Amino acid sequence: MTNPAPISDSTSATLLARIEAFGFSAPDDPLGFESRLADDQGWTLGYALAVVEEYRHFLVLTQVAGHPASPSPDVDEAWHLHLTRTVHYKAFCDAVFGEFLHHEPARPGEGARHRDMYRDTLAAYRSHFGFGAPAVIWPSPGKGVEAQVGRPPSWRVPFELQHGHRLAVIAVLGAIAAGLALRNLGWLDSLQQVSASTFLGMALLVTVAAGWFGLRAGLPPVRSTARDRLEPYEVAWFSGGAERMAMTAIVLLTERRILLPPGKPSERGARPPIPMNATVEPRCVHPAEVACLSVAAADSGVRFTAACLAMQPLADQVERRLVAAGIASDVGSLPLRRALALLAVVVLLVVEVERIAHVFSTPHRIGFLVMLTLAGAAVTAVLARRRRLVSPRAERVLRPLRLTAGAYKRTPPAGKALAFGVALAGGAAMADDLRFDGLKQQVSVGGALPMKRTAGKKDSGDSGCSSCSSCGSSDGGSGDGGGSSCGSGCGSGGD
Repeated sequence: MTNPAPISDSTSATLLARIEAFGFSAPDDPLGFESRLADDQGWTLGYALAVVEEYRHFLVLTQVAGHPASPSPDVDEAWHLHLTRTVHYKAFCDAVFGEFLHHEPARPGEGARHRDMYRDTLAAYRSHFGFGAPAVIWPSPGKGVEAQVGRPPSWRVPFELQHGHRLAVIAVLGAIAAGLALRNLGWLDSLQQVSASTFLGMALLVTVAAGWFGLRAGLPPVRSTARDRLEPYEVAWFSGGAERMAMTAIVLLTERRILLPPGKPSERGARPPIPMNATVEPRCVHPAEVACLSVAAADSGVRFTAACLAMQPLADQVERRLVAAGIASDVGSLPLRRALALLAVVVLLVVEVERIAHVFSTPHRIGFLVMLTLAGAAVTAVLARRRRLVSPRAERVLRPLRLTAGAYKRTPPAGKALAFGVALAGGAAMADDLRFDGLKQQVSVGGALPMKRTAGKKDSGDSGCSSCSSCGSSDGGSGDGGGSSCGSGCGSGGD
C-alpha cells in the first residue's frame, strides 16, 4: 500500500465540508446515525454527536495525514457502526474519497505499532486542524478510556404500582390484611409468647436496620464522567419533558425562518397556528423538528398542543436513552437492596399488625406498639417512593449549564446557544426579541399536554436557567492504549 502525500489545510477543510454535506443519516431521519450510536453504546445523544464530529475529523486524517491513521476507541465505535451500513458506507467512500476506505483490525503483537500510529494521528490532527484533539474523545497514548459508570441492580416495579405512592399504599394495606389473616389462622401464635419489651426492641431494631439498609442502597453515582454531555433537547427533557422539547424546536424553527412569528394573540381569541414560511424549504436538523412539522400539514401551521403530543414518543426515547446512560433515574424501578428492605419492613408490619390484633382486647398497653407500627408504615412509604428523574449525577451535568442563565434574559442568543437557552430558561430566553414576536404566548406550557409525568419541574417558561455550553470533564479510566485496537491502515484506502 502506498501512503498519499500530505495535502494542504485548505484541502482538509474542503474534504471535511464534503463529508458533512454527504452526511451519515437519511434526510427524513436526521441524527439517525448518531441516535443509533448513542443507543448501541449507552451514551447520551450529546456525547454521540461529539464523537461523530471527531469521526469526521478522523476520516479527513485518513486522506491527509500522509501515514496510516488510527482512531480513538470511541471514534472507532462510530466507524464500526458506519461499516455495518454497507450500502451507505460504500456510496460514501466512492463519493467522498473516490475509493473504498478499508478497516484493518490490529493483529496480535501489534500493540506498540498501533500506539505509535495513534500518537502520529494526534500530531497530524493538530497540524491539519490547527488545534489539538479533545482529550475526552481522544485520550493520550497509553491512557485508557474512562469506564462507564455502572448502575446498581434494580427491581422493576409493576406498571400499575409506579404512579404516586401506590406501591406504599398497597404494601401497608397488604400487611394489614395479611396480619389479620395470619391471626385468624393462628400461624403466629408463638410470637405472642415473647414479652412486650423484647418484641418492641426487636421490631425497633429491624425497622431501623431495614430503613438504613434500604435508604443507603442503590444511590446513583454522583461522579460525572467524560461522556456525560447533553445536547439541547436532552436538557429540554429534564426541564419540562415533551412540552419544553416542543418549545425549543418551535423557537429554533422560527429562528431559521421555517416558521414565522405569529404576532401577539388577542386576549380572548383562540390561539391561531404558528404559520409556516412558504418561501423556505423546511429542512430539519433534529428529530424534534421533524416531530413539530409533522403536525403542520392539515392547516399549514403548527399548533403547540399538537406539537407536544407529536413530541411525546421522542421524549420517551430520550428518557430511555438517558436512563440507559445513567444520567436519569428510572422511575419504574427500585434499587434491589431498597426492594429487599421494603420486603423486610412489610413482613415486620404483618407481624406487628397481628400482635396488635391479638392484644387489642386485652388490658395490655399497646401504645408504643401502635407508634412503632406507624413508624414502620412511614419507612415503607419512604422506601417505596419513586426516584427523582433528575439524579444527583444529572445535577452535576446540568449545573455548569445553569451558571450562565442570566445572560439569556438580557440578550437572546442564536443557534446552539439559543437552543440551550430555551431548553433551560423557556420563554425567558426569547425575552422581547422581535424575531419571536408573540411566540412566547403561543408556546406557554400551562397544561398544554396531559403528560403521564414530567421530567422535571414544569413552569411557565421562565425558569431562570440556561446555558450555551456543553459539558465536558476529566479523562481517566483504565486499560492500555489511547488508540483503538483497530488501526485504519487507510491512507488512500488501499489494501
